[in-house]
Amino acid sequence: MRSPLKFWLLCVLGAWAGVAGANAQDESVFLFQNRKVVFAVPKGLGFASTKDERGMISIRLGHPQDKISLHVSFLPDPDGRFATARGRKEFMVESFQEYVAGSVEKAMQFEELEPHAGGGTYCVFTDSALVGKDKVPRGEFRNSTNGVKTWPGVVAVFTLMSNDTSSEEFKAVMTMLRQSMEEKTGPLR
Repeated sequence: MRSPLKFWLLCVLGAWAGVAGANAQDESVFLFQNRKVVFAVPKGLGFASTKDERGMISIRLGHPQDKISLHVSFLPDPDGRFATARGRKEFMVESFQEYVAGSVEKAMQFEELEPHAGGGTYCVFTDSALVGKDKVPRGEFRNSTNGVKTWPGVVAVFTLMSNDTSSEEFKAVMTMLRQSMEEKTGPLR
């Protein structure tokens, strides 16, 4: 039989080891109609959420050394406008056209996000003014990855700013967008 103190100490040490070894921290926000979205925020990134005067919820992730910056806004999609790849692409053409002219790509090259749940589409723009520069001015980024992720009744519009698309930070945030950032529903009681 274990003593209560030893048992308690083992539980605390086990919990601490689990937290210390975790690569992500779960965060959540409540959207419209009391819907809850959960994120596995990659280690080393800061998380903040805001609600504007219209009630729109947004989140931001940032790196202390400005390696990446993510902004996501959540909107209701009661009619499923963004449920299809075509609907997402049409929205992106309307919303992200401003990035095309100053990009190396000079076009939107759509890629499917292939999320764990729902659907998603994105494209990457490379800032032609920053290509070949050794130093990127603080607050500016070489790449802008813009897209939408959707599931029934919700669309998340995201912009991920980065200085490359192969860094660990970029990959971790893209993984979060694919495998996390989704609605969790609990058991009914």
